[in-house]
Amino acid sequence: MRVIRRLLPWFFLLVTAVIVLFFVLRRDTQAAYGTAVALCPGPDLYGYTCDGGTAFAYIDATTDTFLYADDGVITLELPFPFTFYGTTYTELRASSNGNVQFGNGNTFFGNECMNEGPVVGMGDMIAPFWDDLDLTSFGYLEYEVVGEAPDRIYVLEWDDIPRFGDSEDRVTFALQLFEGSQDILFLYEDVTLLEGNNGGGATIGIQSEAQGLALQFGCNQPVVANASRIRFTEPAEANGEVDGVATAVIESIPPLYTKGDVAELLDQMNRQGPAALADMNTRWLNQSPPRTAVWQWQDLTGDGQDELILLRTSTAQYASLNDLMIFTPDSAGAFSLLHYQPLTSRTQPGSRSGVAAVGDLTQDGLADVVVQDSASGLSFVLMAGGETVQPVPLPGSCTGSLGIMDVDEDGLAEVVRDGCAAGNGRTITQWNGTAFTTLP
Repeated sequence: MRVIRRLLPWFFLLVTAVIVLFFVLRRDTQAAYGTAVALCPGPDLYGYTCDGGTAFAYIDATTDTFLYADDGVITLELPFPFTFYGTTYTELRASSNGNVQFGNGNTFFGNECMNEGPVVGMGDMIAPFWDDLDLTSFGYLEYEVVGEAPDRIYVLEWDDIPRFGDSEDRVTFALQLFEGSQDILFLYEDVTLLEGNNGGGATIGIQSEAQGLALQFGCNQPVVANASRIRFTEPAEANGEVDGVATAVIESIPPLYTKGDVAELLDQMNRQGPAALADMNTRWLNQSPPRTAVWQWQDLTGDGQDELILLRTSTAQYASLNDLMIFTPDSAGAFSLLHYQPLTSRTQPGSRSGVAAVGDLTQDGLADVVVQDSASGLSFVLMAGGETVQPVPLPGSCTGSLGIMDVDEDGLAEVVRDGCAAGNGRTITQWNGTAFTTLP
């Protein structure tokens, strides 16, 4: 009995130590993981944290992706597998609007905040500076791979890119992905803007829509500065309660979004009907720089209602403003944007485009529209299919007249062009089921 009494204090001490150790370990485990939606420094529920990352150098990327578009996205192969929120990827989709997505390819320009949950429709996303940026005429999206395996760094740089609507208001920033640690680094070279200054118009953070997780550094707040850094660190051990759910690859064409004067035209057409066209054209002519519009109505989709085909051009100095848009009405007469494209590019700066001819070139019972640029001699055909319109180029360059006719009387229509660089000056082109080819 005396022995038992002697052992009792040691017994209680052992029990107390076990209880204390249990709560300490439990507290440490809980501290490693935060809420599903968290603000920096985190952690979020998966275990990602973020800090200043001041020890890392800015690396200038030099390989051009040739993404010269507003609200564009491009698929890029990764030089090494990269794990993000528990799923390993071998490619990413980079948006002109300052973010990358895995599997997804949403080009939406209107940044949204992550502090109440991951942004719907953006999938698994890394957003160093999600803002409305425009790569059509200025700036570059570039990449670089530095170092040696297994410690390579993949660099993606948005270099001197203007915000939409102001070619002089530009930003430069970069994203670095680390092979060894699987960490993510945001680096800001120049984010001093007239509007949306220092991130005041951008979303900055990471998210996994599939898993309902997000870690946000800032949203529409001036929280970054020139030469600043943000590092997102992958946890040494991810939260086992969070399942790695890969974002499904979306191969469908992303939805069209309207903004600027395209959105204004659409709004006025749905208010006033076709009468809005003349009013908007007058407004465009009186603005600086001026733009003029020509349009025509044509049933492209075969639903018995005409689509509006509208082309706008500006002066030679502002050829980058030339564009084409197609609006389609629904059964109630309300219009939506069916197709939009710039009519100039960095490789084709000049444009005097117009609708040259209309006919069923593909033998599908739908009207095809041939658009010709009399300045460059280049032409393309607008081919409607379902809820989309696809521009398909015609081979060669021809600056003369253009017509649609059945030249060889085989029951198939051909595009006949004069003033061509090849052959005897005349080119006859026919649809072969997949592309337009020149007949001998």
